[in-house]
Amino acid sequence: MSETRTSLFLAFLAGAAVGALVALLYAPASGAELRRKIREEAGETLEKLKEETEHLKEKVSTIRSVAEEKVGELTSKAKEIYEEKRATLSETLEKAKEAAKEKKEELAEKFFKKESEEF
Repeated sequence: MSETRTSLFLAFLAGAAVGALVALLYAPASGAELRRKIREEAGETLEKLKEETEHLKEKVSTIRSVAEEKVGELTSKAKEIYEEKRATLSETLEKAKEAAKEKKEELAEKFFKKESEEF
């Protein structure tokens, strides 16, 4: 949206400059007077373009700062979530290992108990 408004504004400035130049060329004036007016109009238009450029640079800088801040926040949040999930997974894995160890011992007891009963 902003790009469209900027393009529209720049087109307006260019049209105004061309219109002013045409008006100067058709207005009755001496060559020196005409050149002076053209220089003045060109200078004013250039100044407006410089102002608009500075304004756009400020906007881009602001948007960039906000974007960098948001990316930092999202990165931080993602790291927190990752660490939480990693801790939960590690805990679950330890519980699973312990349960497997207990089951192994239980089965070993039953197996050896059965073997000793057979002998």
